[in-house]
Amino acid sequence: MRRLAGYIAHHPVYYGVWLVVTLVYVAGFVALPRLVGWGIEALSAGLPESEVLRRVGWLAVVAILTAAVRFFTRTLVFNAARQIEYELRNDIFAHLQRLPQSFYFQWRTGDLMSRCVNDINAVRLLMGVGLLNVIQTPILYVAVVGAMATMNAELALYVLAPYPLFLVIARLAGRSIHHWSLRTQEGIAEASNHLQECISGISVVKAYAMEGLTGRRFDAVNESLYQRQLRLVRANAAMPTVTSLLPALAMCLVVQVGGADIMAGRMPVSDFFIFSMYVFQITFPTFIMGWVVALVQRGAASMQRIDELLSVEPSICDAANARSLPRLSGEIEFRGLDFDYPGEVGRAPVLRGIDLHVPAGSTLGVVGTVGSGKSTLASLVPRLFEVDDGQLFVDGIDINQLSLATLRGHIAMVPQEPFLFSASLADNIAFGRPDASREEVAAASRRAQLEADVRELPAGYETFVGERGVMLSGGQRQRTALARALLLDPSILILDDTLSAVDARTEARIQRELSSVYRGRTVIVVSSRVGVVREADQIAVLDGGRIVERGDHATLLAAQGLYARLAREQAPPAASQGPT
Repeated sequence: MRRLAGYIAHHPVYYGVWLVVTLVYVAGFVALPRLVGWGIEALSAGLPESEVLRRVGWLAVVAILTAAVRFFTRTLVFNAARQIEYELRNDIFAHLQRLPQSFYFQWRTGDLMSRCVNDINAVRLLMGVGLLNVIQTPILYVAVVGAMATMNAELALYVLAPYPLFLVIARLAGRSIHHWSLRTQEGIAEASNHLQECISGISVVKAYAMEGLTGRRFDAVNESLYQRQLRLVRANAAMPTVTSLLPALAMCLVVQVGGADIMAGRMPVSDFFIFSMYVFQITFPTFIMGWVVALVQRGAASMQRIDELLSVEPSICDAANARSLPRLSGEIEFRGLDFDYPGEVGRAPVLRGIDLHVPAGSTLGVVGTVGSGKSTLASLVPRLFEVDDGQLFVDGIDINQLSLATLRGHIAMVPQEPFLFSASLADNIAFGRPDASREEVAAASRRAQLEADVRELPAGYETFVGERGVMLSGGQRQRTALARALLLDPSILILDDTLSAVDARTEARIQRELSSVYRGRTVIVVSSRVGVVREADQIAVLDGGRIVERGDHATLLAAQGLYARLAREQAPPAASQGPT
């Protein structure tokens, strides 16, 4: 809860004014029964009607002012809760963007979504109605008991007699509520994750006719969540049910003891009415506190989950002495690089002993067998994964000493599986440069051989591509991602099997266009096909995480090694000849 206290400290004016206004509200809350007794005294004493009306008028004024102040106190604390919710959601989103890709290999999307939506909502309720009652209700109790004690200390003690039970009940029920609140939030995350996976993979589910199996799996997850929610409902229901009995017990004692005092002449009727009103006044706060205890426990459980997420330290961030440069020339050098994904203890490194120099303005082709580490090698250049010091250099500077803004601001990478946002085609192409003109977007599309497809789309560049670009074909998605990268005019361009989903004719046209794009920049072309990298200045052949061959296309073919074998396997079959 220390993290949550920090958010409260950001708004001292909100909470400072609220506490002052709360004291004004409590004063009015305590004064109302006194004014009622004052009016009853006027009636009992047979005072003139004008005096009775005057006292009733004061009662009405104080009641209206107290209601207005109560509205103001609730508005203040609820506004502050919404502000904290806003800041917390922004902080979580910013934190998620700072975390490396390896984090998302270990955390599920549904779980993250649950923490960003359901848990934040529970924290908002904690900071709103929860904090309001946790602070305000004890002040009300102290003021009311003090007022009763000044009138009849013995009867005030009788009124308080049942309330120690509240502390015992709150402690016992609170533990159960916290436990089942945490389990319920985890169940919601599990259901959200399962739902997200099924929706994302709905084409696979339907293609394999697995609707029945996925339905049964979701039913099992949903049943577990249902049982946890039932446990939480029972725990929540117990608190207000039991606490609502406490004021009733107190009222029984007031009637019994106060009635005897009235009969004996030791208590005026007006005091009896005042005592009765005080008991009725604290009935609702007592009942609400039973619900608030449950709400606070749910909010605390949710904040625990949020704190767990915010406590994850980004493993990739700017060093204290990180350098910012206006431009990179694009020279890349790997020096004895070893790399393994975080958490994969006991397995052989994905990359081992990589020594490779890529001069600025040259093209490097990377080919190899499946799982040889080609995409991983390319992903290390923009520092998408953490690399040890002294193993990877750009322009002669260790990438860990370059600011992320400098490094990534001059690199454009087209991943093997391009991701498109639920926006227009133009917005997706201009994602890295939102200020790009339509002419610049069209020029990048021409280079990526996408312009002809754009003309066939119903709204051209304004066509909404759908979630993950579902309205486009695989080849169109890849060319859209390529156009996005070309629009950036980067110093270093990384193409990770970018043309795997396009036909041979389109690939040839793109290759011809890219030959002019390559000039003046460093290019890394990762591909499983030899034909894509044959024009590269140098080619590195990977196998088992090591560079097993290096050279240009002709040299590697002449070596008759792995590269040559891949070239033979990928060569188109010779045209069959008829009988002569």
